Amino acid sequence: MTEKNLGLRERHKENTRQELFSLGLRLFMKQGFDNTTIDQIVEPLGIARRTFFRYFKVKEDLVFAWNAEKTVELVAELNGRPPEEAPFEAVCGALSSLLKRYDANPDMAFALMRLLKETPSLVGRECEKRMIWEQALAVALVQRVGEHAMSPLKARIVVGTVMAAWTAALDEWYEGGGQADLRPIVEKAFSMARER
Repeated sequence: MTEKNLGLRERHKENTRQELFSLGLRLFMKQGFDNTTIDQIVEPLGIARRTFFRYFKVKEDLVFAWNAEKTVELVAELNGRPPEEAPFEAVCGALSSLLKRYDANPDMAFALMRLLKETPSLVGRECEKRMIWEQALAVALVQRVGEHAMSPLKARIVVGTVMAAWTAALDEWYEGGGQADLRPIVEKAFSMARER
């Protein structure tokens, strides 16, 4: 098979994966995660049910399909921060890069947050996602400043503190119905964490 055909095949696979993700997410938000079947996701796309399982092992995987790439983006964002920036501030800056998603579509962000908060089977996966981010950022932070300047334990504490502030800010925004601007809430949470 030629390189061109491989490229077309990979693009087709990625397009199919993206279509499944987009339609699935829309259906989850419209009718609820538990009330949405895999058949309801694949039928409008003209895709066989078994095709779904080539892309996602279980329905929950579809909700977190963006997680792996977001982890890579967060680490890249941390690595791209100014070298003179303090570790705590660099991690705050890296996490703040996620606010672009909220800025682009606050209603969608709130609907996704509601889905995650109100679906018991997704709560554990959401915690797992945050742990993956925390571990990846801690490793990147040690690499950024060097083990002579920061131990892995210290990096986990710094990242964990920032992640706790980030999570608390998201929770506050969600509890307020998603009506407030999220940026000031995040900045306030990071400021409170700095004062610890």
